[in-house]
This record gives sequence, structure tokens and C-alpha cells, in this order.
Amino acid sequence: MSTFTPLRKLPEKGEFTAGDTLVVFGEVFERGYVNGIIEEAKNAGLNIIYSTVGRRDENLKLRKLTTEEIADKKQTPLINIPLEAGFDLEPDADGIRPIDQLKDYGLTGWEDAKLDWSSIKESQNRGIKRFRSFVKEYMIELEKLISPDKNLIFVHTMAGGFPRAKVVMPIANRVFKGIGARFTSSQKFWDSEIGRLCDISFREVTGETFHHLIDLSSNLRNKIEKNGAKVTYVAYGYHGNEVLIEDNYEWYSYSPYLQGFAKCRLEEISAKAFKEGIQSTVFNVPEILTNSSSIFLGVEVVLYPLLRALKKEGPTSTRTKELFESCQKKLKNNYSLDDIDKKTQEYLTNPIVKKWPKFSGWPQHNGPEQMELMRNFSTALIEMHESQKNLITVDLSEVVFRACGKIMFNEAWSPHAPVIWVGHDAVAKATINNY
Repeated sequence: MSTFTPLRKLPEKGEFTAGDTLVVFGEVFERGYVNGIIEEAKNAGLNIIYSTVGRRDENLKLRKLTTEEIADKKQTPLINIPLEAGFDLEPDADGIRPIDQLKDYGLTGWEDAKLDWSSIKESQNRGIKRFRSFVKEYMIELEKLISPDKNLIFVHTMAGGFPRAKVVMPIANRVFKGIGARFTSSQKFWDSEIGRLCDISFREVTGETFHHLIDLSSNLRNKIEKNGAKVTYVAYGYHGNEVLIEDNYEWYSYSPYLQGFAKCRLEEISAKAFKEGIQSTVFNVPEILTNSSSIFLGVEVVLYPLLRALKKEGPTSTRTKELFESCQKKLKNNYSLDDIDKKTQEYLTNPIVKKWPKFSGWPQHNGPEQMELMRNFSTALIEMHESQKNLITVDLSEVVFRACGKIMFNEAWSPHAPVIWVGHDAVAKATINNY
């Protein structure tokens, strides 16, 4: 997608009501974006249907959740059909999995890795076949749980796709966190054969699963629409977002975000569906801290400007005052939120940062000076806190996913575009107006 479509006005309240259903296509974990829209749907009286990606047994065979695992999740009803996507553990006809091809590589020599791409393609095709087979079973079970004359929201939460080989995460840590002698170029990684495998894997998990969902739910969608009800699809994207830099909302992106190529594919799938008359929208949401975002150095830095946005949009808001008081208590006695704001603005207006992320040609790769700058400012901001385990970015993350949940839930009733950017201005307005 090349057309930047930021949300400037909060959508009107949607008309979803009790008896309608929200389906989470993917698994719900703690500290994730999807919790916001689930909360909003529950408040409106919708039924929530949960899903799982399944688990791997001691032989790495994909299995359903056990009775105990389902009970521990406290998510009912849950369709217990494993929706794990990807192909890194999928064997070819000779029993060779993509991860098997990586087992002999380490932090030295990975750049020159040579992979058997015919074998990988076979594993990829088998992975797609397995996933689509399970989704077909899933749709049969889903139909038993919903009313065919009521509205249905599918929430796509699939993301990730790092091949589960020992060598991958150490390389990724150097790409996303490395500075100085430990710095590794994301361009160099992406141009390697292991990087190419990651690219394909990301696209399968993050992007193509949305296509399979829309495609394989067509019969159910047609049945519901013939009864006069709606079926709508929403997904979580990332393509940078507007944050308040000085007094203007400007587009900014975390770099290097290599999953961004897969997120662009997600946008393409939504655009195609939207053009065909299907209610589909990818929401490019702001960064938050999640269980999976810890791999990205400095991803939290761009959360701090949300304080400035809240102050700009609602300086007298009770919610703003409460949040500011809560955040201030997390800082050391000799620091204030003004110090946090000053330091964050210093980072965002730094010449290196100003020139680094560009909307055209996104996502960008990293550079040693950019990574070191991000590390230094991230560390400086964290050190202003009383405890590194109790950061104000946790509070701000909750503000973001709750606001995005409200926006997505209401926009899903009658989406105006296949891809929408939710910036800090929209998050602030949705928060202070008790939207």
C-alpha cells in the first residue's frame, strides 16, 4: 500500500448488539492488542469465540490443547483445532524440515548458508495444505456456535513466523538489538538465504493466513449475508504511525521492522477483498509492549509521545490527569514527566532519526549509528524510572490497545477503507472522550 489513510475522525458507534459474535482467529495471550476489541465486544453484549494455534508435543507434532490447558486459559467457547501457520517444522517427502537445513549454522558462517529451496517450497506447500485443511474443519465447528442471521466479526491476530531453529534468534537479537561490535546489518541478514527463509515464513504467517481466512469463510459469509446480516474482517497491521513531534503529528516508524514486508502483504490482501465488496480492514496500530515485542530494541521509545498527545487533546480531562499521576509515581523522585517528554522529543528531532524512517520504500533497514542512538535514548528513559519492571510504557500500552479496540470495533460496522492508520491523535481522542 502506498496511500497513507490516517484516521482523523473517530468512527460513529457501531450497531453490533447482543446475539452478534466476535471470532478471534488466532490465539489470545496476555498483553496483546486483541484484548482491547474483545473487551469492547463484551461490553456490547457480543458472544466471543476463541481459537488456538495448538501446541507441539515432544516430537514436535502439532496437537490440540489438552483439557487442562483449555481450563487454564479460561476462554470459552474455544474451538480446539490447531491454527498454527507456517512451515518451518513441516517435513518434505524425504522427512527434511526447513529447520533441519539450519541446524549446522551458528553465529559465524550463517551469511554464506546455502539452502535447498525445492525442499523448502515443498514444505511450504505442505504447510499451506495442512493449515487450510484445519481452517475448513474450524469453519464447520464455528457454524455450530453462531446464529446464521446475526452479525459476525472475524479478528485476525496471526503474526510472527521466525523459523524455530537455534541459529535464528541469536542472529535476530544482533539485528534488532546489536550495537558496536555486536551490530548486524538487517540488510545483510535479509539478503542472506536464512533471511530469505524468514521473509517467506513471515509472509505465510502474518499475511497469507488472512487470505485463507477470507477465502475459506466465504460459504459462511454468503449464508449470513443472504440472511441480511454482516460479516466483517479486521486485522492488526503496522506501517508506522503519526506521533506528536513538537506540535505536529508526524509519521514515524520503528526500524528495522523486517516483519513489515509481511504487513504490506496483509494490506494487499485486505485491499483486494475490499475491492471485491468484502468488509475487510487492516488497522495499522501504534507500537505497544507485548510479550513478543521484547526482541525489538527501543520499540517503546515512541510510546512516550502519547503523553504529549493526551495533554494536547485533553489537558483538563480527568482520564489524562489520572494517567499522568499514575505515570509520575513510576519515576524516580528527581525526574518528572516533563523530563520524559524533553528526552523523547530530543530523540524524535535528532537529525539521524528525522531522516531514517521514510513512508516511501518502507520498511527501512538499520544502521550502526541509528541503532546506537536508539539504544542510548531507550536506556536513558528507562533509567528515569524507579524500577525497570514498572515502566510507564506499560500504562501507555494499555491506553493504546483499549483505544484501538474501541476504534476497530466501531469502524468494523461500516469500514471506509481497507487499510487505516490509527495514530496517537486518534488514541488520545478515544481515551479522553470516554469514547
